[in-house]
Order: sequence, then C-alpha cells, then structure tokens
Amino acid sequence: MGHSLHRTLLAALPASLAAALLAGCTSPPVGRSGAGADGAGPGRPAAVEIPKITTAVIDPVPVEAYLLTEEQWTELGRAESVLRVRCMKRFGITYDEPMPTSGPTGQRISQYRYGKLDPSQTAVHGYENPGAHSSGTESDAEMRAAKEQRTEVGPRERMVLQGTDKPGEKTGKGGQDFNGRTVPEGGCIGEAQQTLGNYGDVEIANDVNLDSFGRSLRDERVLAVFAKWSRCMERKGYHYRTPVDASSDKKWSGEKASPEEKTVATTDAVCKMENNVAGVWYAVDVAYQKQAIERHAEELDQVRKSIEAQLKVAGEVLKD
Repeated sequence: MGHSLHRTLLAALPASLAAALLAGCTSPPVGRSGAGADGAGPGRPAAVEIPKITTAVIDPVPVEAYLLTEEQWTELGRAESVLRVRCMKRFGITYDEPMPTSGPTGQRISQYRYGKLDPSQTAVHGYENPGAHSSGTESDAEMRAAKEQRTEVGPRERMVLQGTDKPGEKTGKGGQDFNGRTVPEGGCIGEAQQTLGNYGDVEIANDVNLDSFGRSLRDERVLAVFAKWSRCMERKGYHYRTPVDASSDKKWSGEKASPEEKTVATTDAVCKMENNVAGVWYAVDVAYQKQAIERHAEELDQVRKSIEAQLKVAGEVLKD
C-alpha cells in the first residue's frame, strides 16, 4: 500500500507538532514548496476573504483535492485485498483476507484542523474527537478479527505472497519458481500495489498541507486573533497564549477527558466563536494553500489524474 500521513494528522496536526511550529522550534516540510513556516519564500497573501465560522468548519481546504479521502483509501484497500487473493489463486494457493466491515467516518481534513469549535461537544469530550474511544475499540476488535480470519501461509506460500521466504523480510525481489510460475516482484502484495499504481498521498500534496498550516501559525493575522482569544481566556481564568497551547496542555494526557479539560475546552471553543478564530485561521491557511497549488499546478494536476486512474482500476477490480 502507498504511504500516507496518518489521517488524524491530515485532519488536524498533532498538538505537539503544531506547538513546535508556533514556538519556532522546527519548520514544516519544505519539499518542493520552497517556503517554511517563517514566511521565507513567496510572500504572504495580501488579502483574504474571512468567513464567519462558529461551531464547525463546513468547507474543505483546497489541498483535499489532491489527497485521498477516507472513502478512497477504503476502496483502494479493498481492491488491493482482492488482487492479492486472485494472485495467490493463480499460483494454486488458497488464501483469503477479510474485507473491512466498518465504513469511513466521513472525517475531513478541515474538520478539526483549527481545534474543537463546538461547545456542546467539548462539554462532553473535552479536546478528544467525539467517538474516539468507541471507534478505537471497534477498530482494535476488527483488526484482531481480521488477523484471525486471514489465511495462515507457510514459508513457501509466503514467498509467493511477499516475494521472499527469508525470515524478517516483508518484501523481496520475487523471480522464484512456484508450480511452474514465476513469482512477481514483491510477490502478490507487490503485484497488487503495482496494479493500483502504488497509490498513496504524494509528497507534494503532503508538503502543501503541512506547509500552509505552519505558515498560518506564523501569520500576523492569525497571531492577532490568537491574542484576542488569549485575552478572552484570561478573563475567564485560563492563561494560554494560543489555542494550540491549550489543546496540547500535558494535563490532558489522561485516557479520558477530565472535568477540568472539558471546562477548559468549552471555554476555548466559546472564545474561538466570540473572536471568529477559526474563520481567520481557515482563510489564511487556505490562502497559503492556493498560492502553493498555483505554483505547482501542473504537478498537482498529475496527482489528481493519478488518483482518478487508480480509483478507476479499483472500481473495475471490485466490480468483477
């Protein structure tokens, strides 16, 4: 399977990374974008249209057009499983993999990118994503069930599946003879991935995603609205410089949200609403993304076309 940033990272950067970017301890990946969070490179967007955002970010961020959605990851993953099973059957090996039973959550990149915004949710979940524990438990159970249902293979069969029979190696060059057939490079796993175009979120799209967020954290317009938010929090007895500082407070490291965390997160959400923090932050973040997308239009257009082609292949595989 292709490589991807964790979907949580795409929805909202981990608080530790966001805090480091804001504090100037590090920079987001520069890659091909040619600019870091400190504003080096192309100048900041001069004017942005600021929407009013209250309890939820409805609109996507532009880079989502060049990153796989949850639904697309699921479809490609299902197709990859089907292709592996078919490949093994071609070698005369009975092999099966269970299909995912749970559907995508529908989470967007922009959903929690600017923190928790709905006081009715923070009052219950604090800074956690709603359903974090229940969905995580289901996912663990599904993973255990899938492992139990997956066909166990011996060393010879594993050579066909992975292209190598060497212990500890996950993939190999293939080329071995098995029942008169040549094992493909990377085995049936490699063949399935190649058939689907080695799908995954590509570097340029990930760079745009991370870079715009890092630059937004250093933008004077975002810092100005953070200052308003900070004064609002201070009036209510909480001392944080930015929303990132509040959400990344080490006090919230417990397995479940404490009463104090719920109170702080709810106050945080209210102060965000009162000062339209998410509206300003979203507008600036989007403006930086648009700049980067314009600079790399040709390359990103190829990314979009590749995603379309990969999904077309997956659809044909699953249709058969």
